[in-house]
Amino acid sequence: MAQKKESSDENNLLAYRSVFKRLLLSYEENIVPSREAFARLFSLCKSVFSAEGMGKTFLYMCVYGAGTALVLQSELRLTEPTVYRVLKQLRTIGVVRAGHKLPAARTSRGGPRPTIWSIEGATPEEVNAAIRTHSKLSSPKYKVAEEVAQTILDEYLSKRRSVEITYKEILVRIKTMKIPFSSGDIADITAECLHERGIRIWR
Repeated sequence: MAQKKESSDENNLLAYRSVFKRLLLSYEENIVPSREAFARLFSLCKSVFSAEGMGKTFLYMCVYGAGTALVLQSELRLTEPTVYRVLKQLRTIGVVRAGHKLPAARTSRGGPRPTIWSIEGATPEEVNAAIRTHSKLSSPKYKVAEEVAQTILDEYLSKRRSVEITYKEILVRIKTMKIPFSSGDIADITAECLHERGIRIWR
């Protein structure tokens, strides 16, 4: 009887994933949805959840299949304690499960190794995508580029009506900032970050 109920729960999760993915991709022509599309879908669903962190994390797992605590903090703009509390709750009710642990970053000062969390039905491709995203977020260059992208959005693109920028403009903006990395490297990652937020990059 318990096995039958567990199978039914798994089928329900797979059905939820399918519905959320179709809804999210209906906002976008691209195969990979943007953060803006994800935010719009969450605004439709948030009344279902008692806590925003729980709703965002559940929806993210339905759509993307897997992630680490760091990925969830960054993509969902949640605090570290919130992410760990929600993951614990979702694991308790059988929605997500802890997978293998990733190697600690070279700059790590100790502590637990990052864990890949996944929802029932997550594919190997989704798990690999989560690992790649975690690796990017763990990179000092990526962290700097994320800050540069946010600065460009706040101080530069917010004054424009269009949502586009040239790669040369990004490079010029970066060269005015004191960054301890190659301007070209940071410009490439910054362009990627802006593209993920719906900004068109002209090269």
